Amino acid sequence: MTTSAAPLSPRQSLRWPLALGWVGLTIVLILTVPDLPWQRAVDHAKRVQAGWLAAAVLANLLILPLWAAEWRLLVPGAFRVGYARMFEVVSVTAAVLNSVPFFAGEASGVALLIGRAGLSRGAAFSVLAMDQLLVGLAKLALIAATALYVPLPGWIRGGILSLVGAVFALLAILLLLAHRWTHLRDQLLGRRSRIRELAARVMTWGAHFDALREPSRAWRLTALALAKKSAELLGVLAVQMAFGVEPTLAGALLVLAALSITTLLPVAPANLGVYEATVFAAYRFLGIPAESALGIAIVQHLCFLLPALATGYVLLTVRQLRPRPPFV
Repeated sequence: MTTSAAPLSPRQSLRWPLALGWVGLTIVLILTVPDLPWQRAVDHAKRVQAGWLAAAVLANLLILPLWAAEWRLLVPGAFRVGYARMFEVVSVTAAVLNSVPFFAGEASGVALLIGRAGLSRGAAFSVLAMDQLLVGLAKLALIAATALYVPLPGWIRGGILSLVGAVFALLAILLLLAHRWTHLRDQLLGRRSRIRELAARVMTWGAHFDALREPSRAWRLTALALAKKSAELLGVLAVQMAFGVEPTLAGALLVLAALSITTLLPVAPANLGVYEATVFAAYRFLGIPAESALGIAIVQHLCFLLPALATGYVLLTVRQLRPRPPFV
């Protein structure tokens, strides 16, 4: 008598995708990490206060637990995700996001939300879409706050209109889906065609936008998004202190406002070159000498990257090396 093989459990079925993800991230980091300006950073770090650099790293590390709390709050009410599981999802997503260009991080986030957090495809895409909306709104709030303290350079003002248009277009689309998805779906299904059925399936994702239908949740999400930017702001101020530059809120805000514009499209691994050039230009605009501005730009980028890359990669590596029960 033959017996059929037992179906794979969800944990077993996820083993290969996670293993492939770990191998892929390892290869990317091996290729990307050597390109980071380690030697120049060390040369500059020899002349700065190490304690403030540690504070900058810790400030940027704080982004991850805030991000995990934000994504848990974005998860539709039909699903339940533990904080530890969501922290793992966010950490790995951040590692990919800060090492691979062209939206690979976003794609990894959706895959992890489905595979590790147990969300449906529509729910995972809803979390990502609302996260992008929150990021955009936080950037607009940051730019508005910056304009209150310091005149914005022309090269920043040129990108603000595009950011405003993109954020409000996304807000309008998500609000429409959140409140009118059933009506839109029914209209599309009134006349059958393959394209209309596909569009109707996308409309059903609106059922997962709970956060946009619940004002109390929306306010908490806004607070978390602003807290993430505040943690990044503290990291910028700590690097200023490390270099002996008088810390100024206006200067830190200008740096982050500039980065909000120039890093909109991830066209280079870890935004190498783009990030440093943006921070350098911002500090030169503020009158910081070129040598100091370059050193701050290089060290600040590393203080931002290291927590995300290290945390995500370590968590994924530990998961791959953890002993697994044998198949039954």
